[in-house]
Amino acid sequence: MSAGWTVLQFTPPEAFVPFAEVGRLEPPLRWHTFLRFREFIYQVSGIYIADNRRHFLKVRLLRRLEVLGLSSFEEYHAYVTDVTPAAARERQELLNAIVVTDTHFFRSPEHFAALARHILPELARKREQLRLWSAGCATGEEAYSLAMVVHRHLLPAYPGIAVNIVGTDISSEAIAQARQGRYLLPSLHGMTEEYRHYVQEHFGEYAVVPEIRDLVDFFVHNLVDEESLRSVAPVDVLFCRNVLLYFTPEVRKRVVPGLVEVLQPGGYLFVGEVETLTGLTGALQLVHFPRALVYQKPDT
Repeated sequence: MSAGWTVLQFTPPEAFVPFAEVGRLEPPLRWHTFLRFREFIYQVSGIYIADNRRHFLKVRLLRRLEVLGLSSFEEYHAYVTDVTPAAARERQELLNAIVVTDTHFFRSPEHFAALARHILPELARKREQLRLWSAGCATGEEAYSLAMVVHRHLLPAYPGIAVNIVGTDISSEAIAQARQGRYLLPSLHGMTEEYRHYVQEHFGEYAVVPEIRDLVDFFVHNLVDEESLRSVAPVDVLFCRNVLLYFTPEVRKRVVPGLVEVLQPGGYLFVGEVETLTGLTGALQLVHFPRALVYQKPDT
């Protein structure tokens, strides 16, 4: 994988096209077709494409028209909404095209400090096995950050504890890259020297070391699929950060109770710094850590 190719995975393709020219690209994405795509994407993923994101959607889907040899967005809509196996596969490609996976290691470092210094020791004193879930893990940096914290702080103090870490995302392309565990330097800008030995440089890329990769399993998962969410094994720590903000209030009201249900009593749920669960659930209490607020499910 070349360095140039990897950079493009993190750069929205519309950034290479002047905004004023997007609307002139052929074929046109007519307003009524945009609305049909928006409703379909919302139904299958819970992601809502705002009115001002029409050009974003057009540029993202143009690649799929080229791949399939289609001449209009109307043709593509008919193709992707069909009931054939090919349409089902293409629905995953559509989601891959619209999901933005820009992230880096140890995003919001205060969350990881609270995890290392307070939450993991507290849980380890009570349990022989811990399960951590990074929901909406994108290309895997968050899940691997969890593994590094576990390896650096938890396992030396509690060598007999069993730990399972899972990373999931709706994008199969993101999950494929996460499994490779190879990143460019921008992904490392949030990583302190304490953790830098967990990645090794190879010709301009940085590979996560095997002992960290072995701690994490990655899967494609759709949080809006209620049946799929109910199938998730109970977890002690759940990171679902900067995911809910892509959902409408109605979808959040469906997803959050499912997240609460999968959380073990006494477990912790991390959301993004600009996100709140106010009005979405009364089953969690807000716990204050130094420079970090985390939701906890009370012990019963």
